[in-house]
Amino acid sequence: MNAVRTVSPQPAQVLNALLHNGIVIRALALALATIVLLTLHHPTWIPYSVSLYAIWNAAALTVNSARAARSA
Repeated sequence: MNAVRTVSPQPAQVLNALLHNGIVIRALALALATIVLLTLHHPTWIPYSVSLYAIWNAAALTVNSARAARSA
C-alpha cells in the first residue's frame, strides 16, 4: 500500500493565494460597505449589500474555476 504524503501550506502561501483570487478583497469590500451603511444610518440596506456580495463572490469563483479548469 502506498502512503500519500501531503504538505501543509504555510500561512503566507494561503494568504497569497486568497489575495490572488480576490476573496480577501471582496470580503474587505463587504466590510467597508457595512461600515459605511451603518455610519450613514442606513442599516436596512445591509442585506442588499450582502446579496450583492454573494452574487459578486459566486460570479468570481465561477470565473476562477473556469479559468483553472482551462489551464489544467
